[in-house]
Amino acid sequence: MDAKTEIVELPSFTTEVAHAGSGPTLVLIQGLGTDHRAWNPIVEHLAPYVHCVAFDNRGVGKASPVGATTTIEDLADDAAALIESLGENAVHVAGVSLGGGIAMRVASRHPHLVKSLSLHSTAARPDPRLLAMLEFRGRLLEKGVAGDFLRSFVAMWAWSPEGMSLAALPEGSTEIDTLELEEYAQHLRVAQEQWMTDEELAKITAPTLITVGSEDILTTPRHAHDLYRGIRGSELVTVEDGGHAYYSENPGLFASLQLGWVLRHS
Repeated sequence: MDAKTEIVELPSFTTEVAHAGSGPTLVLIQGLGTDHRAWNPIVEHLAPYVHCVAFDNRGVGKASPVGATTTIEDLADDAAALIESLGENAVHVAGVSLGGGIAMRVASRHPHLVKSLSLHSTAARPDPRLLAMLEFRGRLLEKGVAGDFLRSFVAMWAWSPEGMSLAALPEGSTEIDTLELEEYAQHLRVAQEQWMTDEELAKITAPTLITVGSEDILTTPRHAHDLYRGIRGSELVTVEDGGHAYYSENPGLFASLQLGWVLRHS
């Protein structure tokens, strides 16, 4: 895969951006504690047909720090500023997990920038189980045992039963050796505080694809149905036997779903 990376300085934040491929532009937004490299297996499938733009949210990779008062709306505005810097007007936008939460807010707050929207393994509103899981991750940080347990704990929630591996996570995801734990804690705070109202969801006018793994115990099929009911005209795809990180378990399938949606709306 022939990709080009660059450091981009925007008024709100600085980030590393990776470009690959040619065709309709698709901006890819990653999740909690995960940098843009986790998209690489997907980009390999998409780059022959799509111009993929992946970047680091604040707090991961080479991006600016999150900060103690940053909200998910701020992260969405960061993404909107990056899209505007591309000079292409509306583009296709996709997000996974927390990145899906960011993507839906880009579409709600900046509808003129979004040609189509894809929301993968994500939720508009965290339920008590999701909040408890995020709180437990925070406790691992507080107790100073993140190096021993955090990646394994994340993996238990990420994979389907068939794909379960406590040792494996996508490249760029929860990499303890390079991750700033205070920045990870701020990502956890942002995820816990986020809440998308019905009124905000109703402002999304871009054609919207929602996908969820049937075995996702983090952002569950119930969360996906909540999005489906809240976003007018959206389409919902359930990936049988897929876990929360089904995009990593089966990148070819994920890329096929994503490519079809982009081409359909280009």
